[in-house]
Amino acid sequence: MVSESVLLVSTLSLVIELTVLGLLTLAYFFKRMKNYRRHGITMTSALALHLVTIFGWMIWSFLSFFKGSVDYTNILVIMAFMHVVLGIIAASLGVWLVGSWHLQTDVQKCFPRKRIMIVTITSWVTAIALGVVLYLAVVLS
Repeated sequence: MVSESVLLVSTLSLVIELTVLGLLTLAYFFKRMKNYRRHGITMTSALALHLVTIFGWMIWSFLSFFKGSVDYTNILVIMAFMHVVLGIIAASLGVWLVGSWHLQTDVQKCFPRKRIMIVTITSWVTAIALGVVLYLAVVLS
């Protein structure tokens, strides 16, 4: 059984991550409209919110996962590791992309990074989807 405080923080984290997903979607539409400055600002906001959940909850949650015995053959454990790996990739690349962007007005320097952006967004969305599955598994258990 999950404690009320863990459930509350997990739910808050999920709401923030779904907000991040909404911001990612909005940023995509800004890019499609060729409004690259708004795209960058929206992606920076999504990254900042994402980092709040990472440092505020996810690191602690992952470390507490190892307090008991861990069944590495369990599909949820495997999914948790995939979630962590993809999340680290997405957050690291996101920090690098946003840091190298520096809220520039000249977007020409961003276009060569398109492949990295695709890897980042794919990792990010997949990590969020896995996070939703893990949340549901914890809540429904």
